Amino acid sequence: MLAKVQRALELAEKLGAEEAEAFASDNLAVTIRIASNRIVETKQVQDSGIGLCAAIKKKIGFSSDNELTQELVRRSISIARARPPNPKFNGFPSPRKASKVADIYDPNLAAISRSRIVELAEEMLQAALDFDNRIIEASGAINLVVERCAVANTNGVQAVDATTKIFGHLTAESQGLERGEGQGWMGSNALKNFRPTLIGEEAAEFAIKSLMARRVQPGSYDVVLEPNAAAELLYHVLSYAINGKDAYEKISYFSSRLGQTVASESLNVADWGNMPSGLYSKTIDDEGSPTQKTSLIEKGKLIGFIYDWYYGGLAGRKSTGNGFRLGDFGRSYQLSPTPYISNLVVQPGKSELEELMEDIRTGLLLSRIWYTYPITPQVGDFSTTSRCGFLISRGEVNGAIKQVRIHENLPRLLKRLDGIGKEARQIIPWGASAAVCTPALKFRGVRVS
Repeated sequence: MLAKVQRALELAEKLGAEEAEAFASDNLAVTIRIASNRIVETKQVQDSGIGLCAAIKKKIGFSSDNELTQELVRRSISIARARPPNPKFNGFPSPRKASKVADIYDPNLAAISRSRIVELAEEMLQAALDFDNRIIEASGAINLVVERCAVANTNGVQAVDATTKIFGHLTAESQGLERGEGQGWMGSNALKNFRPTLIGEEAAEFAIKSLMARRVQPGSYDVVLEPNAAAELLYHVLSYAINGKDAYEKISYFSSRLGQTVASESLNVADWGNMPSGLYSKTIDDEGSPTQKTSLIEKGKLIGFIYDWYYGGLAGRKSTGNGFRLGDFGRSYQLSPTPYISNLVVQPGKSELEELMEDIRTGLLLSRIWYTYPITPQVGDFSTTSRCGFLISRGEVNGAIKQVRIHENLPRLLKRLDGIGKEARQIIPWGASAAVCTPALKFRGVRVS
């Protein structure tokens, strides 16, 4: 692929481009879907192609196709010539050496057969059904993603990258006097570390624990979010706030807060793009800039944002290696880069889960939340609904609760953070294009309806 992007640059310069950037990707995505206790679909998508961005006097043209042709290059040049100049265009990245990132590509996973993935899905399903005779139904999926890419530009950037990941999720339903529900999730970059039976057992265990759920009264509660729930909240309501693009466009509620205290001093958050075994770790971003660990919040103080090359330039800062082209099947040749998180990491604290709950007289332990979304992004208001939760009474779990809805403000909650667990877990939230690695988080005075 590197030869292809280099050839694209040669053609672009020959046809009149002053600067150019070419990006090629070749992705494999396999999904094995489970519904009503059986495998109902096996789907495989192979998507490959090349995109070319050409610049002429700060006028930008982009075009993409499955194959490199002179017509693709001419189209990029024609679009550039027809467009008005962008006075903020700051060119393309300069070359920087990237270091190898450990354990983000597994050749065994890249070569796995579809029949073997089906077997893994069957193991996941059977583990749930065998857990307890009150488990009556299960549904979910196992997904495999293999990404390969190459990028080059006229400043001398030339780089390639490859990653693998496999992840599965399962929802199990239980039957008692009423129904209960539980979810299990696991992901890995390597086949040897993927344990589908643990997904099934986790889903079934929560489904059994969720039986005999009771209603809770609306009010203010101390709430402990287990890692899956915390990851859902942070991905949907924090990640855009620390994005340099959203900060520049005044969408982030942190736009004017750089250098200020925005959370409890116990909170430390980073985007770790080259984390070993990170589910969204990469050696380079999709502009060829090396990935890195970027501190965002230190001891409660906002100290940075993530940037690609363009938005970093607008802010007077360097790219943090977060210029990604995120398509439906991985890194996409059809898109231009934009800033996006990779692995959002919360530094673990020192508390066991039981210690986070021990001083709560009446509170909630939420293992899963869903339908989480910002209501007013500029101020950080959000809504979410519990999917699997439990009542805390006098420091101990006291049975399952029915769904509750939370309407809150994340900047307010971050300052009410009152405890951080010691065991972090990597999660890819539902519909996410990044991972969150977080322990359990405890918040005081959460408004519940």
